[in-house]
Amino acid sequence: MRYRPFGRSGQALSALGLNVSWAKLGRSRHAVARLLNTALENGINTFHLTSAHPELLATAADTLAIVDRRVLFISLSAEEEGGSDPADEYRLEPLRERLRGVIKSSGLQWIDLLVFHANGFDRIPERSWTFINALREAGMLKFTGATANDDLIKVAVDDGRFNILKTVFDIDTSWNKRHLLDYALAQGMAVFGHDFFPAQYRKPEAVVPKKGWLGLFGGQSIDPLAGRGTYAFLHQTPDWTAEELCLSYALTQPNLSTLFVNADDPEHLDSLVAVVERAMPTSVPAQIEMARFSAQADELAKRRKKQA
Repeated sequence: MRYRPFGRSGQALSALGLNVSWAKLGRSRHAVARLLNTALENGINTFHLTSAHPELLATAADTLAIVDRRVLFISLSAEEEGGSDPADEYRLEPLRERLRGVIKSSGLQWIDLLVFHANGFDRIPERSWTFINALREAGMLKFTGATANDDLIKVAVDDGRFNILKTVFDIDTSWNKRHLLDYALAQGMAVFGHDFFPAQYRKPEAVVPKKGWLGLFGGQSIDPLAGRGTYAFLHQTPDWTAEELCLSYALTQPNLSTLFVNADDPEHLDSLVAVVERAMPTSVPAQIEMARFSAQADELAKRRKKQA
């Protein structure tokens, strides 16, 4: 594992952080413990809990207790996963009840980061902010963050009360968005990445032209250049999966303090961690730029056709 500086805090965060979803792990304490142990064995010290369920918190506290709490960075969603309107849970009463269970009962001692959802970070009541500030003054909460993308990034940055911006960073991230991330950094915020693997590129049939399909099964494709200018290379690069290539590319972004990953099981997490030390094929950055340019050109052509 490699580590990156976390702003001016003096703390180092693992290049990969682990999302821990109580729902996606089947609400199984055993599954959570196995995944957390694998993360620790691989040098991961940065974790995000999407739920404040007592069993998840207790499992996390018990498993992570083998490591000095001061070298761990544990963040928590300010709302329970799966809710319809996150801002409903940002009112003082539900927020106070949620954080009481995390800080007082779980054994985690304190929360490093409380993350507010993109759909609601601008609707946090002043009473809740007063409570949050009191927690920070008491040392029970260190930082606050907002999840935001595109136009909401500037809203989150200009709010002035968030220390961390959590945002999607993937192979489709535009230069305009990169400039917004630079803006956040210039204002003293740290940037955490997540969702590095776009859903639309996960299946070969979604990106590999039919003329290039034969090559996927070891034979010579009907047209070796069929996938040129597309994301077909994600499924055609030897010894790399599409997910690994997308992760490797996202890790080249130096402004990210950490990049959160989702893992189905310990074996999946092991494969993702291995990417940190691998050198991305030299052709991939150029292929990504070509594919992005082609996609933008296609989109522009479609818009002009509609306007005609």
